[in-house]
Amino acid sequence: MKSAARILALIGLVALLGACVIVVDEGEGEVDATWATSYSTTEADSDLAHRVGDTLDADPLLRTEDLRVAVRRGVVTLKGEVTDLDALQRAVDTAASVEGVRRVVSKLTVEVSAG
Repeated sequence: MKSAARILALIGLVALLGACVIVVDEGEGEVDATWATSYSTTEADSDLAHRVGDTLDADPLLRTEDLRVAVRRGVVTLKGEVTDLDALQRAVDTAASVEGVRRVVSKLTVEVSAG
C-alpha cells in the first residue's frame, strides 16, 4: 500500500514538473539577436531565428539589450541579460509575435544594479 502511494506521488510530481519546465536542447549557435542563428539542422528554424532576431533588433527599446536567440522546431529560446522586467516581457512578446513561433522559452535574466 505504501509503495503504491509513493508511486502515485512520484507520478504526480513528475507531471507537475513537466507542466512547469520546458526543456530545449542547448546548442553552439547562439549569438546576438542581430545575427540570430539556429542550432537546428532545419532551414525553417534557421530562417525563423533570423526573423526573430531582426524583429527584436528593429525594436528601439530592445536594440540595446543583450539578447541571444536560438530556435529548434519552432521553439524560440531567448538568453541574455535585460535592464528590467518590462524589457524582459517586451522581448518575449516580440519574439512570440513572429509568424511561425510555436513557443518562447525565456532564459533571460534581469540586470541588478548595485546601489
